[in-house]
Amino acid sequence: MLGIVLGGGAAKGYAHIGVIKFLEELNIKPDIIVGASMGSLIGGFYAKGFTAYQMEEIALKIDKKKKKELFRLCISKEGFINGKNIVKFLKPYLGGTKIEELPVKYAAVATDIEENAEIVIDRGDLIEAIRSSIAIPIVFTPNKYSGRILIDGGFVNPVPVDVATRLGAKKIIAVNVLPRFEYPQIKISEESETGKKYNIKDIFLKTFELISSRLITYDIFQIKEGVWIDINTAGIGLSQFEKAREAILRGYNQVKGYTDQILRLVDRSMP
Repeated sequence: MLGIVLGGGAAKGYAHIGVIKFLEELNIKPDIIVGASMGSLIGGFYAKGFTAYQMEEIALKIDKKKKKELFRLCISKEGFINGKNIVKFLKPYLGGTKIEELPVKYAAVATDIEENAEIVIDRGDLIEAIRSSIAIPIVFTPNKYSGRILIDGGFVNPVPVDVATRLGAKKIIAVNVLPRFEYPQIKISEESETGKKYNIKDIFLKTFELISSRLITYDIFQIKEGVWIDINTAGIGLSQFEKAREAILRGYNQVKGYTDQILRLVDRSMP
């Protein structure tokens, strides 16, 4: 069984659509789709049967004006955005869909902040699963679903390879759109100040990248038989959803560099 694993990355995650477009051209179809955060959203559409072309059309509808509407601030003690407009946007496409009725196995990963647990949502309402998995702390209010308080799954498992394996995947194509770092250990010494100023947003985003990179290193080692694909999305901000076209193109162009590995994995020659 072939599993496709799509990692988190907010707007960077549009690159997953480009990867899927290329896999479609190779006529490669997964038996299992697992996603965390933005990967759960793209994966949800993919599992529902949307083609890469259809997903791209939907993504391109989100310009700066639409983004402002979707992410309208509604500040509360739990977060800045309540996510209701996003749910409303998803309903015409995914509304009323039960995960267990999808044509392929699907799971979204979320985090239970009360139980300190990784939650694998492989049944129930698809939109609720996605809403839970994309709930970036502070930015979004947690999603209260099935008696749990859930936040973004990327904070425990940004590219959930092990989940796909537990669901039965024997071969895996995993896609990461976030940066990875080496983390050199450096003894303290005097340095000249750069003079750069960091605001709250800068610090949050850098912290997110640092935590994700360390967790992604763990995810890589979970692959027993598969292909790990890194898509360089530098220059596309996590909140720049108006850059869908650029992100999709990056995914499509860069995944071609993994063609031989992908075809060997699925025991197929170039069509």
